Amino acid sequence: MAQDAAPRLFVVAHNRNHVSIFGDAVKLVRERGYAVTFVVVEGHPDREAAANGAAAIGFPIIETAELERTATARDAVLVGCDWGPKPFIGKIERMRRRDVCFIGAVEGARFAYPRHYERVDDLLVWGQSGLDTLPGRKHVVGSPAIERARKPDRVQPDRPQVLINYKFTKSAMEQGPLWARACADAAKQIDQNYVLSAHPSNVADLAGLNVSHAPFGSLLENATLMITRSSTVIYEALAGGVSVIYFPIEGERRAEFGDALGAFKTAENADDVARFVREHAAHPAFNEAAAEAFLARHISFDPARSSPERMADFITGKLAERRDFEPNQSPKLDIGVLWRWMTARG
Repeated sequence: MAQDAAPRLFVVAHNRNHVSIFGDAVKLVRERGYAVTFVVVEGHPDREAAANGAAAIGFPIIETAELERTATARDAVLVGCDWGPKPFIGKIERMRRRDVCFIGAVEGARFAYPRHYERVDDLLVWGQSGLDTLPGRKHVVGSPAIERARKPDRVQPDRPQVLINYKFTKSAMEQGPLWARACADAAKQIDQNYVLSAHPSNVADLAGLNVSHAPFGSLLENATLMITRSSTVIYEALAGGVSVIYFPIEGERRAEFGDALGAFKTAENADDVARFVREHAAHPAFNEAAAEAFLARHISFDPARSSPERMADFITGKLAERRDFEPNQSPKLDIGVLWRWMTARG
């Protein structure tokens, strides 16, 4: 490899959310003199949204096939998801055998799933719970999205306003409308103008409900209460001074939301939701102390350094290390690949 080959950063965006999470940090990396390219996943349903998001903030875009062809041992690849789709996993494993550096970054809530972030060399985590539960070499950088949602001086609206966060993937799609109508019936007790936030491609049969496709952040700013399943927006609501009712469906993996630390109410059924909504109307004050305790457990906030700056600091430090990196001359044995091969063979 040529000694003057400059390290580059490749940023894999499975979806537009990844562009939003990484965007500010990788702009700083670029400002510090490193080439940055976004990588979209061919065949992924959110490919176009990711590509459009990256183009909107002025970055070049390639697909994962080109990444595999061009990435070298001097480069680093930033990923929010190292567990799919299958063809991309294969590319990661082949690139790692060529000593390409992979940096993982926690992309959202319920992050401590088995087999996640096992294919990265370093992992950027939100806070203490990430250090406690996730594998490998970890570095605390906070969360850009949750940091943006923080509103310490927020003035609460003068009347209760309910926001319902509707997000049902294919595995639970059939339960969505029933869940949504239970939430809407509860909300109407105190707010006839409640809003149900849903992505345009994720609405199912919601006829007659107050559905909005407006940006979630703008809807959250006007709410005093949010009803949701497991989602990163629980953190965003608490950071923004919005009370939360957590209403998971049966069998839903709750992860960190299984221990609310008093920060939000957990509803097990529609009757619970209706009761908690009435209680909010009677006692609308936001429980700031409990919210801060929950956030402190999971999110690191540094008043001297923003989350994007902390991410960029780590990434540029890693790229500086790669400048003098000498790759192994023999192929690297990937223990994870070997273990999966042995397990499959029984």
